[in-house]
Amino acid sequence: MIDVEVDRVDNDDLFNQRTRQKAKEQSRTRTIVKSDRSLPPEAKLGVVVTALGPFWMVRLEDTFVVCTVSGTLDAEHTSTLVTVGDDVHILEDGTVNTLGDRSGTIVRVEPRRTLLSRKAAGRAKREQVLVANVDRLAIVMAAVAPDYNKRLIDRYLIAADKGDLEPILVITKMDLIPDEYHNDIREDLSVYSTLGIPVFFVSLTTSVGLPSLSNAIENGRTLLAGPSGVGKSTLINALTNARHAVGAISQKYSKGRHTTTSSTVVPLPGGGAIVDSPGIREFSIWELSLDELPYYFDEFADFTHQCRFIPCSHTHEPGCAVKDAVERGHLDPERYVSYLNLVEELRMPAASR
Repeated sequence: MIDVEVDRVDNDDLFNQRTRQKAKEQSRTRTIVKSDRSLPPEAKLGVVVTALGPFWMVRLEDTFVVCTVSGTLDAEHTSTLVTVGDDVHILEDGTVNTLGDRSGTIVRVEPRRTLLSRKAAGRAKREQVLVANVDRLAIVMAAVAPDYNKRLIDRYLIAADKGDLEPILVITKMDLIPDEYHNDIREDLSVYSTLGIPVFFVSLTTSVGLPSLSNAIENGRTLLAGPSGVGKSTLINALTNARHAVGAISQKYSKGRHTTTSSTVVPLPGGGAIVDSPGIREFSIWELSLDELPYYFDEFADFTHQCRFIPCSHTHEPGCAVKDAVERGHLDPERYVSYLNLVEELRMPAASR
């Protein structure tokens, strides 16, 4: 292989920002043609709180309306027309449904300011928007039973960056770990603190760490996401007593299900809200390319300009400064494994993903 001298990028930060912004714009410009219908004066603005099978629960101030979706929905997006967190305009029909709840129709979805999405399950290449209009993503993992999953954490961090969400990391079940091993867990996860991501270690049994977490999320909407069994529902119950307001209606439509099957917005006592989400074992990031992937690993930026070849995939090339930094202990080896796993996944034929 012949060494080739190339012009270096003078400002890596600006280049990274442009790359990320381009990806975000690409995922948000595929819109349907708006009907631009003027809303009837009786239309009311609310927030989608949760899904109820084929229906949506919409909160209007202190009351709830169970809604269907209009056949001529006014929206700027084409993927997942309605999702939890959407600001929507509804028309009530003045009746109650067979389960005794006020009913209406969603006729308009306001533009989404943030979102968390993933590649929908199955072979079809389709975006699934999980939640809209949240301010931060709380990645919830357990210290044990089940053990925390760094590969999944790193995927969530990329999705948060793409969706303009502020990430935080919450580690539950610290009470199940002997005290002498607490520092080992903190050290193992310290890479995220060095990346500027707040990390909270909590016990839902002893309430250790809960006050700090509560203060961090008291403003805005916070989405709790992570695998099943880490205690997201228990965490919500510890932070707020308002869940019953949503649960009383949801239970009628759940048909005996005991696990969370749809995201749910739960108000916080001091303002803001928590958004619970179903447990997710796998998380395929929507519209992530090989070219942009390195720029979602911020710590690579200090080394990429030293690579012998540009562009460099940081996988096999000789003279790769990123690989060298990993070997010298300057970059976290497990974060690098997360990167390699994503590279391998993105190189697979689209039909195999």
